[in-house]
Amino acid sequence: MDNRFDLYDLPAGHEERFLAKLDAATAHRRGGLTLLRWTAAAAAAAILCLLVFPSGNRHFLGARTPEAVYRAYLEQVGTYYTQLGPEPADENWESALTALTSETVPLFDQLPDEMPARQKTRILKQYYGELLDAANLLKHEWNN
Repeated sequence: MDNRFDLYDLPAGHEERFLAKLDAATAHRRGGLTLLRWTAAAAAAAILCLLVFPSGNRHFLGARTPEAVYRAYLEQVGTYYTQLGPEPADENWESALTALTSETVPLFDQLPDEMPARQKTRILKQYYGELLDAANLLKHEWNN
């Protein structure tokens, strides 16, 4: 049995209608690819931000000086102790928090005066950020 397209000529205007439908389908597909490209670019930017700004920096977003970093650290540690309340239900949590956050001589005071403030800020953010991450992890484990 022969195919009808092989036996008869195509109706007038068929090719133009077919090409118009093909262009519309291709344009829709291109729109989806554009969305995919923008989504991929946004994901890459998010990953880059995570690599450029290590996790410790999220505790000190507004702190631009060593003093501001240390002050923010003390405030966050203070909130952990406030959450314990006047009589902590679990003294192990309090002793673990104290062991983690207490310093005989704070790192802030140990950094040399001749060190640039920018470098001090970076060191303090990393050090105190890791301590706050550990305290947060400790808090979550104690609550569960």
